Amino acid sequence: MRKLVTALTIFMFAGAVYAANLDVRIEQPKSPTNQNSFPVHFVALDILDRPVTVKCFKKGPSDGGFVQFGSDINLASGGNSGNCDVNSSILTGNGTYEFKVEATAGSDSDSETTSVVYNTDGPGDPRDYQKNKTNSCEYTIHFKTADDAGKTVKVEVYRSENMSFNTDSGTRVGTVGAGSNETKDFTNTIPDCNKTYYYAIRSFDSTGNGSGVVGDSVTTTTVINPTPTPGGTASAIAVSGGSVLDETAPETTPESTPTPQPSLEDVEGSVEGIATGDASSSNNLYGWLLGGGILGVGILLYAIAKSRKQAR
Repeated sequence: MRKLVTALTIFMFAGAVYAANLDVRIEQPKSPTNQNSFPVHFVALDILDRPVTVKCFKKGPSDGGFVQFGSDINLASGGNSGNCDVNSSILTGNGTYEFKVEATAGSDSDSETTSVVYNTDGPGDPRDYQKNKTNSCEYTIHFKTADDAGKTVKVEVYRSENMSFNTDSGTRVGTVGAGSNETKDFTNTIPDCNKTYYYAIRSFDSTGNGSGVVGDSVTTTTVINPTPTPGGTASAIAVSGGSVLDETAPETTPESTPTPQPSLEDVEGSVEGIATGDASSSNNLYGWLLGGGILGVGILLYAIAKSRKQAR
């Protein structure tokens, strides 16, 4: 009875109906892609309930024909699903790759083919970057995409309160659809009108490859008292590896100048002469004069008391 039911089974897959003894179907991987490792899913079924063997083949840009990769995949009687695992040893360069899954059961065989465009070349870097504060709570970012033969499809805009930050989903504030060699403006309202914000932009292609990062250039000048020292300007912010890097120079602490101590002439000079010293010296002189005055008053009171005693 089971054999009869199996023989009458109609194999249905991916919206189509088939009545063959053996049938194989494969899933279309994402294309184009910049991923060098992904599975090619397949389903192979046999209505005669025989063991099924599957082979995986690829044909790359430099291959003259299909070449098997990986070992034979042995499925249970009646067939099953599985994967042809693609990796970096198979994707040896950019281009179109064809993948074929071939199934065999007894004297029957069936195969199906699909293709994937592999691309790791990113778009060109944006240019003509400008940041303008349109009003107290709004910045406008101006840029022009690279003339990269249609690779650019969008530009992402990133923002931070810090001069050093990562260009990722946490700092992304907008996406601008743009093709190659296009001029665009992106307006962004900031959360705190009293703060300064820093921006960076990056182009992407349809595969998800990103360009280099372009962003604000900030110069910090270190002033050494009393006049600026030549060469005290730090380098501008450099953009590298998807991050805006702060390369400002550390502040330089001016050397302290020793405070001159007052001479004996200063002590015996006028109040104006005392005032010309620093605060520490003035305090010392006032303390000296006050102590001398108190001593003089004490001596005077002692003399008066002694004179009255003798008079008695």
